[in-house]
Amino acid sequence: MKDAQPMPIEASDPRAEACAAFWNAVSARLESLRALPARELMEGLNQLLEPHFPRLAAEVAGDPPGFKLVLTAHGSVDDFEDLMTLVRSRPRLPQVEVEAFRQRASDGFGMRMNNFELASSEVLVRHEPYRGRVALEIGFSKPIPMDMRDHARHMSLIMLDHILGEYDFAVKVGAVDYVEPDAQADFKGVPLDDFVPLFDACWREELGHTGVFAPGEHAWSGLSATRTSEDGGEIEMVVMRNDSATALVGRADLCHRLSVAVPVESGEELEEARAYEDRLTARLQVHEAGCCTHVVLEEGVRTIHFQVADPDSAITQAQSLQDDMELATTMELVFDPTWQSYRVWLG
Repeated sequence: MKDAQPMPIEASDPRAEACAAFWNAVSARLESLRALPARELMEGLNQLLEPHFPRLAAEVAGDPPGFKLVLTAHGSVDDFEDLMTLVRSRPRLPQVEVEAFRQRASDGFGMRMNNFELASSEVLVRHEPYRGRVALEIGFSKPIPMDMRDHARHMSLIMLDHILGEYDFAVKVGAVDYVEPDAQADFKGVPLDDFVPLFDACWREELGHTGVFAPGEHAWSGLSATRTSEDGGEIEMVVMRNDSATALVGRADLCHRLSVAVPVESGEELEEARAYEDRLTARLQVHEAGCCTHVVLEEGVRTIHFQVADPDSAITQAQSLQDDMELATTMELVFDPTWQSYRVWLG
């Protein structure tokens, strides 16, 4: 992900302090770092990064003095928020390009692990759309010894991360299953080296995730469901799902979910809640800053869910609109790059 807009961060935010400490350390030592060979440069950057973000890592592409600094979370979605915030807070570093996430490998490659070799061309993939993401079934074009099966599967996941790119593999891929050895001969998969166009077509055309905001009025569907309460009873839920929001699932700039819960105990309060929802939706859709994804009504509470680009700005907008309403609201902000809360209702 390149050239993302900076995200406002409160000065007292520990994450902001960690970001500032890392970039200050890099800036102070940049000239001495440039003098190092690529491998030692990478080691030096990781030494600076580890005290502040021990779950992230720095990788280097190109040779100093000009180089690309790639920051990675090793595919861990739980650490993506730290990674994206760190990259967005970067200062200008002469002759240094900073990039979030390992990008897609341009060519196939091979690996060796514990005296076992595997090429990406020997990994076979079959896919299908499932609950808003791409489910994969993996096989191999060569026999895998019994004692190397776990190694081969682990290596195939590393290869998927490199071929699809770190962000797409973590966010867009759902379940990954492996073909059992006795079914391998009949498995009809494509080599991993040829899989990217099929993956992208599935994401855009079969799942409808084009990444483009729908113009005009959005299309909505009504759903009903039940969930189990703490005392074992059933709670009825009515859900309005924005079908047009499906196009935006997986966009790297809409990773935060803002949920606004409004209690409604009468028809008048329901109308007031709907008017609030419409005004906030209109504000967030300006400049594609956010999208209302679904609305859930249960036990007299109407909860409006948005995926937003700038959470601080979205919260400010939501709070400013409360001045004209009498109903109390409760807000929750969650980092949700996979759109899990929305995909639950895709069926």
